[in-house]
Amino acid sequence: MFCDFVLEDLIDDSEMEVALLELEGEAFTRNHRGKRSFVRRNFVEEHQKLMEDYFVLNPRYDDTKFVRRFRMSKEMFLKIVDDLQDDEFFKQKVDALGKSGLSTIQKCTAAVRLLAYGISADAVDEYIKIGESTALFYLKKFCSAITNLYGEHFLRYPNQEDITRLLNENANRGFPGMLGSIDCMHWQWANCPTAYKGQYTGKDGKATLVLEAVASYDTHIWHSFFGCPGSLNDLNIFDRSPLVNHIINDDILKCNYELNGKQKEKAYFLADGIYPDWEIFVKTISHPNTPKEKLFSKKQESARKDVERAFGILKKCWHVLNYPARFQDLETLQLIMNACIILHNMRIEYNTDTGPIENDPLNVVETGPTNFADYLQKRMEVRNSLNHSILKRDLIDHIWNHFGDQPN
Repeated sequence: MFCDFVLEDLIDDSEMEVALLELEGEAFTRNHRGKRSFVRRNFVEEHQKLMEDYFVLNPRYDDTKFVRRFRMSKEMFLKIVDDLQDDEFFKQKVDALGKSGLSTIQKCTAAVRLLAYGISADAVDEYIKIGESTALFYLKKFCSAITNLYGEHFLRYPNQEDITRLLNENANRGFPGMLGSIDCMHWQWANCPTAYKGQYTGKDGKATLVLEAVASYDTHIWHSFFGCPGSLNDLNIFDRSPLVNHIINDDILKCNYELNGKQKEKAYFLADGIYPDWEIFVKTISHPNTPKEKLFSKKQESARKDVERAFGILKKCWHVLNYPARFQDLETLQLIMNACIILHNMRIEYNTDTGPIENDPLNVVETGPTNFADYLQKRMEVRNSLNHSILKRDLIDHIWNHFGDQPN
């Protein structure tokens, strides 16, 4: 027949097989020579294997192995999957021939594995049966969805309830009025574009991106500012950070506490020596001479490790941050960093006795500056070095009075 003649003359057997597999919904890739090739993937069968491994009543792997491989509890992961069920990109779709595609759990598992292990995208193909380009696509969509769904709650500044809890905990540690510790972390950028190399190369000779963060005693990250070039030091990054504007406009440090018999109305962060002598920072003493100063330096440096611990947990949990970043665009790296911080904070709340709390709006305070003159006045108060010295001296006396009689 005419149709048979056309098919036999125009395409060979291999192209005919490709055409037939296209109709069956198979996934296609291109080899190193640019030629088209195909990989048979049975998404339904692999979905069932994944369910039997982790999500059925008596799974093959217990909850301990699940937490180790997914970096979160099963309850938390299923909550995320449930919230993404209606997302256009994470729905399980069916093609024109009725063949089912990747399920929501498969897509989320692939994205979490890439974040948790920091592996290349094609490494998840053997287990989840998802192509390299598809895995990268869903990694970006997963990070974007996590930010949109949970960012308002898990990337917020502390509300009044959080402030009360943090103040009580830190008062027991010897630092009344402390909300957290501030520091910076570098993430190496392996595929930094050549045009950006000079700007992003730091003192180690490698291109890096910097995260500024404030973390509390439970390693919860309350403030994050990511994307500055690695050639900047912590002070330069702080100058670009929106933290001071939030302190002035939203009054996030406004609180009442007693220190050394005096009433204070503004909280503070613990910082290292590079930060300025402002009343919102308490720094250590580089060369302590008296027993009082030595005890204060010891306590301050010990408490300030909260943020260092948070960075360590963040990088060890989400290994994608422990290895040099492979993406070239800053937008994708920003999404990955935000998603890792959100998941880090979610894990902390899911690990508490009370369980996860419901999403609540950002902490809105109506005591910010009403005009530009008021803004300048509040900014001068924050930058007041005299108040910094008074606060530091009061803390030195307070710590000595409460811990001076304890053995070293």
